[in-house]
Amino acid sequence: MKSRYWYQALWAITGMGCVALASAQGIPADQWTEQERQFVQNARNLFQQQGLVYGDEQAASAVQQMRQKAQSTPVPAGVPETDWTPQEREYVKTVREQYQASGMALTQEQAQVMVQSMRNKLAQLMGSVGALQAASQLRGQPISPVSVPGSTGGAAVASAQNAALTEEQITQTLAAWPAKPEQLSFSARKDGFDINGQPVLDPEGRISSYATDAVGGAVTYMVQSSRGMSVKSLSAADPSRKLVLATGRQGPNGWEVVTSTGQQLSGQTLSVLSDGFLVGRETAAFRYKAGQGVSNIAIPSGYFLAPLQRGHVGATGFVLLEKEGATGTDSLSKLAANLQSIGTILGTNRTDDFALMDIQTRKLYPLNISATGKNVNVHSQCRRKNSFVNECAQMQSFEALYNAQGMKNSQHYYWLVHWLNTPAGPVALTLEDGQANLYLTDLRTGRKVVALNRTLGIADWDAIQNSDGTVALRGKLAFEWKEIPDVASLLQGAQ
Repeated sequence: MKSRYWYQALWAITGMGCVALASAQGIPADQWTEQERQFVQNARNLFQQQGLVYGDEQAASAVQQMRQKAQSTPVPAGVPETDWTPQEREYVKTVREQYQASGMALTQEQAQVMVQSMRNKLAQLMGSVGALQAASQLRGQPISPVSVPGSTGGAAVASAQNAALTEEQITQTLAAWPAKPEQLSFSARKDGFDINGQPVLDPEGRISSYATDAVGGAVTYMVQSSRGMSVKSLSAADPSRKLVLATGRQGPNGWEVVTSTGQQLSGQTLSVLSDGFLVGRETAAFRYKAGQGVSNIAIPSGYFLAPLQRGHVGATGFVLLEKEGATGTDSLSKLAANLQSIGTILGTNRTDDFALMDIQTRKLYPLNISATGKNVNVHSQCRRKNSFVNECAQMQSFEALYNAQGMKNSQHYYWLVHWLNTPAGPVALTLEDGQANLYLTDLRTGRKVVALNRTLGIADWDAIQNSDGTVALRGKLAFEWKEIPDVASLLQGAQ
């Protein structure tokens, strides 16, 4: 069955010839230009495939009609072949082969106009990038032409929507963005976030998560809508400049993600990084870094990737791992875990259920944090026994960041581990030893010092990254807050 393309082309050529026959004698063949001869040859090939004959008189009349139309229709400007990118040359080569397979030829003028059309289309899709820069972000894809180009330079309309980017082109785009501001601060909001006090929103959908690097200036966020999700890179100096790094959708078996370069990834978890994103499975992780592509992260035996990564993975190069079997489901395992947790609080034993791992070297930094604190308990079917005690028939236990009263589950590992990049290098802040000691670790050297201490436990704490990249620390000791303006001073004092 012939495609709609052939019938449209045949109708167009036949109609042109019929109109010309009714109005003029035509242009003799010895006066045709090379492009007009090629047009007539293409038309005859089409007619022959339909079992029809394209006569000389009809061809002469069609040529005259084309000349008359050319006088009233401006010729679209094309891109000279000397200005084509390697990807555009490959694309034109593919289209020429498709034309030849159909018994047709693509003229040089038509190819130039086609390249210009592709550049215009891509420039519209990437509104924040100039047309010349957008042209460098084309990558050839086998796309079938949908209209017949004429000798006057009519473009072979081709779809640029299926064009993919290369990592080199992504690097060039990000490098062309303005440098980060000298003072750079971020703050969260219900939908989106603020950069130096200016709100960042996305009309495509709700910004569900974001990651930043106050030192390097990289910003990446995830926007979710009914159509799925998109991961976008953003210029901290000019938030109107955005670049889609990947799209995907979450299904019953996890995440299915496709990068803008065409790389497909799948896994149970998806975390946004300041320079890309991280897709995790139980025994492996896959990091996509904008401009560099996908790298594999092998998880050491006995660990799996923690589903929630609070720290700056992209900026520091560290991920949080959880020990396998740290929280059993049977009664004996729960009893052993509870006894171990009590021992951790009393300081009689270590649990090390979590560890920070250097992605490059796979070196582990064990953390004396129990995995049993992940769960919260919800009681039901309760009756009052006295003024102080209720008896409940049912209890459900499940992992949660917040308890039934809406307060933070302060024993969940997400609130106990945080790691950031600073001008002096990456550091980790970890609340360990039954929440009695808040440690500061230099992730370059492994030096570990106590930042805050309270035997009965630190009730709450937070790390704030200042606009110059330094990190301040606040910790609640009993009824008062203690602050450390710059944690780097603790490491310097420990030398």
